Amino acid sequence: MSIKILLVEDHELTRKGIAYSLKTFPDIEIIGDVDNGKKAVDFISSKKPDVILMDIAMPVMNGIDATKKINESYPDIKIIMLTSINEKQSVLSAFHSGANAYCMKDIKSEELINIIKAVMTGAVWIDPNIARYVLDILQTTGIQEENKTPSNLFNLTAREREILKLIAEGRSNKDIAEKLVLSLHTVKNHVKNIIQKLAVDDRTQAAILALKENLI
Repeated sequence: MSIKILLVEDHELTRKGIAYSLKTFPDIEIIGDVDNGKKAVDFISSKKPDVILMDIAMPVMNGIDATKKINESYPDIKIIMLTSINEKQSVLSAFHSGANAYCMKDIKSEELINIIKAVMTGAVWIDPNIARYVLDILQTTGIQEENKTPSNLFNLTAREREILKLIAEGRSNKDIAEKLVLSLHTVKNHVKNIIQKLAVDDRTQAAILALKENLI
């Protein structure tokens, strides 16, 4: 079965170029392309995509606001931010709004396809060149919004949630072991279990998912 894609990009040449490159893959179907966030919201009211490739800086309604609105009504639609913006606040806002991935526009088509398939299975992804931004933000501001109860969608234990919070703060396994008075071996096992439960590849992706799903 093909993955149905909606492209949201205000620059026509860029939008058409992305569509052309993705159409070469047999398991991808471009079901629409629009030039602002409001049109994206209107589009999905009649035709529902599996994945939205969403630009950020657009007229009428930007990608962050559109992502938030879509996520509120259609949380099962996966949204990948595909942008040239690499500012810290945009990364933070994108994941707070419900984005599943954050990619730069210079990404190769093959890698973008892999990310599309990954988010379809529930994974999160962020461009490695800006992944450090997330950890920097988490260390200085935290990821839990005021008056919002942490979620436990992934059945993390109290200890695992505690360790995940420290991971999100950028702490090493050794730092975590010293702070919680645990052996390094025990911490490593907890980290391994956290990564498995969250179905992510590494600590940075675990921190991103914690940000997106309000896990801590």
